[in-house]
Amino acid sequence: MCDYWVSWNGWYRLYIQGQSVQMPDTCVDMLSCGTHAPLWLMRGHPTVEDGVVTRDVCGHWMNNCCYFQSNPIKVKACPGGYYVYEFVRPSACSLAYCADARNINITSTTVMPETSTTTETTAETTLPEIFYPFGSAAGDTINAAVDDGSSSVIQLLSPFLFFGRTHQQIYVNNNGHLTFNQPSSSYVPYSFPARGSQDIIAGLWTNLDNSVRGVVSYHQYTSGNVLTRATRDINTHFPNLTFTASWVFVATWDKVSYFNLTNTETSFQVVLISGGNFSFLLMNYGDIAVTGHPVQVGYDTVNSTHYFVIPESINGSFISNLRNSSNVNVLGRWVFRVDGEPRNSILNNNVVGFRVRLSSFLDLTQNGSTELVLQQIKQELVKYGLPNNIELKLRKLQKIKP
Repeated sequence: MCDYWVSWNGWYRLYIQGQSVQMPDTCVDMLSCGTHAPLWLMRGHPTVEDGVVTRDVCGHWMNNCCYFQSNPIKVKACPGGYYVYEFVRPSACSLAYCADARNINITSTTVMPETSTTTETTAETTLPEIFYPFGSAAGDTINAAVDDGSSSVIQLLSPFLFFGRTHQQIYVNNNGHLTFNQPSSSYVPYSFPARGSQDIIAGLWTNLDNSVRGVVSYHQYTSGNVLTRATRDINTHFPNLTFTASWVFVATWDKVSYFNLTNTETSFQVVLISGGNFSFLLMNYGDIAVTGHPVQVGYDTVNSTHYFVIPESINGSFISNLRNSSNVNVLGRWVFRVDGEPRNSILNNNVVGFRVRLSSFLDLTQNGSTELVLQQIKQELVKYGLPNNIELKLRKLQKIKP
């Protein structure tokens, strides 16, 4: 089904079996709702008091919940407890608007378990599962509630190898990033690659303000359930490795507001994991508010010999999509191997053959589509330890039939 060719005009109310339903406002599985890339509503539904609001719309494809960013639509909450939508033509074919049927009442002779929940409840139940323990209940050390502040120097209980450099200390900065040599009060992030003189891990580096709302905290572990969980996670995400975690550092920004935007809440984690000669970086994302402040998400090293920026994360208008993005097929989680083995430095001008199975309606004869596929292959290679300054070039081969 394709809604591209529909002549949309006016406001629409959604029904299934005569019952009023709404668009989903969390990610919808691709190849569902009778289409390739089903469209879902970002930022949730408004209240009656909000009046008419404009919402961004995303289409799920290739394990990216917002692979397609379709044209925004207008949404209104009505006093009768339902919503109406001013649909517009989607940005491409194979996109179609979706209706959330989970909450409709269906009369049936089959006894079904009571699993009906609202979209908001589902989000709150699912997202914390990717978060490691945090807060006072986990025994975290809490940063002072100071705008542009930082933790005091934190002596690591185990050295952390970060792309060839071993660090014995770290700072948790309130503006959403970790530094190793000195604290940072900068609320305007560097653009990666910065080619600077320090290693930086930017969970979500922007102008945050925990003096008004939210908590910034951290904890490091050398035993217990957190190490067991980290071991399981890494072996799941990197099935070709045999890994046992011996140290975990968890930094959490819980419901922190942006500067001068006190009604916003943003939650994310940066988790460092090491064991043996391996080091890993996890970034977990919960609800992320949109912002007009400059944003940087990823990591950078001295002289930018290694760096990575999560795609589309530098646009504060789309930053809320972090909770629906991933490089390991776990929504809201990005994982990287960051020890930086010496073998990575010898990969120069190697010819690599790929056999790739593509399930896409993209036209790969177009340069833009080809570059997109190459970029995704590069991200996968970087995830497994290759330097991200590698350059992928496509070599065309002609298949000759026997």
